[in-house]
Amino acid sequence: MNEGGGARLWRRPPRSASLLCWREMGNLWAFILLIGPLIFVHELGHLLAAKLVDVKVLRFSIGLGPPIIRLRFGETEYCIAPIPLGGYVSMLGQLSSEDVPPADTERALSNKPLWARYFVLGAGPAANLILPIIVYFFFFLQAATIQPPVIGTVLDGSAAQQAGLLQGDRIVAIDGRDIRSWNEMSQRIAEAPGVDLKIQVERDGKRLDRVVTPQKKLRRNQLGVTTPVGRLGVLQTFKAPQIGIIDPESPAYIHGLRTGDVITSLGGEPVRTAEELQQMLESTGANLVRLTYLRAEPLPTPVGTILWYRSYHAQLPPGKDGSGILPASSFVRAVEPGSPEDRAGLRAGDRVLAVNNIAVTQWEMLADALAQPPGTEFELSVQALGEAPRTITLRLETRTWRDIYQQDREELWFGAAPFDKVSTSPPEPIRGRFTHALGAALDETGRSLWLLWSTLVEMLTFERGVEQLSSVVGLYKVAGTAAERGPDEFLSLLALLSVNLGFVNLLPIPILDGGHLLFFTIEAIRRRPLGQRAREIASAVGLVVILLLLLVAARNDILRYWM
Repeated sequence: MNEGGGARLWRRPPRSASLLCWREMGNLWAFILLIGPLIFVHELGHLLAAKLVDVKVLRFSIGLGPPIIRLRFGETEYCIAPIPLGGYVSMLGQLSSEDVPPADTERALSNKPLWARYFVLGAGPAANLILPIIVYFFFFLQAATIQPPVIGTVLDGSAAQQAGLLQGDRIVAIDGRDIRSWNEMSQRIAEAPGVDLKIQVERDGKRLDRVVTPQKKLRRNQLGVTTPVGRLGVLQTFKAPQIGIIDPESPAYIHGLRTGDVITSLGGEPVRTAEELQQMLESTGANLVRLTYLRAEPLPTPVGTILWYRSYHAQLPPGKDGSGILPASSFVRAVEPGSPEDRAGLRAGDRVLAVNNIAVTQWEMLADALAQPPGTEFELSVQALGEAPRTITLRLETRTWRDIYQQDREELWFGAAPFDKVSTSPPEPIRGRFTHALGAALDETGRSLWLLWSTLVEMLTFERGVEQLSSVVGLYKVAGTAAERGPDEFLSLLALLSVNLGFVNLLPIPILDGGHLLFFTIEAIRRRPLGQRAREIASAVGLVVILLLLLVAARNDILRYWM
């Protein structure tokens, strides 16, 4: 028995090693499938542009190193090389010092007009910027439905409330431009902080015009940069008629209702949203209130505990201060142990009354007020069931976490959760799917470019370090993870990396396409080419810069994945 057990233990490492080997092979193929199309598209852009302006192309290679496959069509040799980390297009006259046969003088790149050289060298990065548009286009084209721009909730004190917008309004146009989706509406509002906008809404079959000024808010984008954005103060979601109770002597509490219960009917009439519930309660006046409600009760099952909603009925006699039913939107459902809110003394069931003496009636108002830099201190007025209001001091903190790609992310740590039972309007068929997909693809590619530009500016101004740079090692890891998550994730990563490759190659660094374009620009200004010696020195400096960045990126990946 001991020998048998020993034999089994001896065999386990090879099986684990085998699984690890298969996983690494999968990562390798994912890596090749990820960067292969990017390199091919980039070099194909150079090739096609060169052919269009009649530059003689000597070799088109995908991969680096000695060719393992060679095919010749006409004057061009097409190769596949073993190192999948790059590629190149070798053109006649690519170097100004190159000897060009007299018969091919007019076909040398160095002898072409300046515009033609711009076209050939810029076509590679341009191809990489066109590829994500194509990928995103087909990604959005496959969607058959879209979330309509129908207002689910209007926040108190918001620009939307001041403009008279109501729950259920459909925003059909902003400044004369048709709005077809919630995302399109949100993007248009975000781009206009503090700007008067003419909004057309559809309400009960009628078109109404309203003028609204989105409130200017400072928000951190995906890169952690704080930028001003416009906020209308509306939510896509409809809040369920979920209630909170703070007075144990109220009719609601005495007759069995508790915080978190969901009212489904009142006086025999169905209740769909929290706003409807408040309106119906106000209309009852001093009359008897008959209602039906649901309460979530934990139900143990073989696969875990689920919430089972049980239906109850109640009749509430009128009280001197009303029924005691309040919207649950300002009540705390749960507090994460160890969070800043937990240490400050916030507890589940508390009602948040105010933050820094500003009244809070909806949880979104609290979240908006707390969206401040780490270390900011707030005074919260809160109240527990049957207790007098109390004041707690909350200091915001950040929390770092790693995503599935092993990238460090930082976020404000808000450890309290509200009652968030919500619903949305049903999705609708997309009108004009082709134009919608094209517009969405252009917007997505544009946002990626803007984020890259913002990152570059921050690095140049020392507002951001180089910790986020990643090398081919990180790309290898990311490719495998994206492949495991499915084709949509993999293609999204492909599109994003294509934007990166196109953007980086346009940077004015010698040895990159952008460096050559810079030389052409200097030539246009000086009206004569830059000297060979100056080109060599600039190229050497560019090479040193690229190598240093690659070393820093490799160090980042080693620390990220193996330390």
